[in-house]
Amino acid sequence: MAVSVSLDSVKRFWESHPVAAAAVPFPIGAPDYFQYYDRLRQANESVEFSYDLHEYKQHKGHRVLDVGCGNGYVLSRYAKEGADVYGVDLTETGIRLCRQRFALSDLHGQFTVGSAEDLPYPDNAFDVVCSMGVLHHTPDTAKAVAEVFRVLKPGGRLIVMFYHRNSAKFRLNLFLRRLLQFRDLQQLVNEVDGHGNPKGDVYSERELRNLLKRFENLSIFAGFLRGTHFLPVIGRIIPNSWLKPFEPRLGWFLYAKGVKPPHAFPTI
Repeated sequence: MAVSVSLDSVKRFWESHPVAAAAVPFPIGAPDYFQYYDRLRQANESVEFSYDLHEYKQHKGHRVLDVGCGNGYVLSRYAKEGADVYGVDLTETGIRLCRQRFALSDLHGQFTVGSAEDLPYPDNAFDVVCSMGVLHHTPDTAKAVAEVFRVLKPGGRLIVMFYHRNSAKFRLNLFLRRLLQFRDLQQLVNEVDGHGNPKGDVYSERELRNLLKRFENLSIFAGFLRGTHFLPVIGRIIPNSWLKPFEPRLGWFLYAKGVKPPHAFPTI
C-alpha cells in the first residue's frame, strides 16, 4: 500500500513531531525527556532484547551508521560499548537531539542531516547499518535500501525494522477502526505516528525479503504485541505476558537482520 509523497512533506512532519515526543511530558532535549523516552522505548523493546537485536557488545571498534537516528537511543548504546558511531537524520531536530543526548552522557558520535535516499557517505563505509522504523516513511523505500546496501561494507551487518502487514494491529485494530470510523486504511497507517504524517507503510515477510533480496542470511521475525493491537481500548486489560508467545507471528514490528555479500558490488 505504498503512497506517493514528497520528501519535503516527510521532513516537515518529522521536524515538528520527533518520535514519541507527544508522549513525553518534559521539554524536548532535557535530561528528563531522554530518561522518560528511554522508559517508553524499553516498555516495547526490553534492554535485553535491544542488546540481542543490535549485538552492541560485538561491534566494539566497528563503524556503525543509524539511518534515521531520531534522538540517538540506539546509537548511544553502540557508543557505550565502544563502537565508532554515525547518525544521519532527515531533520535538524533529530540531529540536535542526538547531540544533546550524547553530550549529557559524555559520548562521542558524528551526526549529519541527510536523506536515507541519498546517504552522505562513500561506498563500503560501515561495518553495521541499522534503521529502526524509518525506511517505510521515506518516499522511495527501495532507493533507501539501495543506499544502505551501498554504504555497508561487504560482509557488513544489516539490522532494520519495518511495520508488519500481517500483524494483529494491521489486520484487526486498524481494520476495525476503518469500518467503525469510515476512515481510509492508508491514513490510519500513517497516523500510527501522529496526525498529519504523510507516509507510513507495512510489509509482509515475503515483501520484506523481496525488498532486501540483495542481502544474504536474512533472518526476519516480528515483535511488539499488545492487547490494544487486537481491540482498541478494551484490549488494555489483556496482560502482555499472555501475548508473548504470539509476538513472533503477530507483532507490529517486523525485524530483519542480514549480511551484505562479501563480494558484492557497491551499487544496485
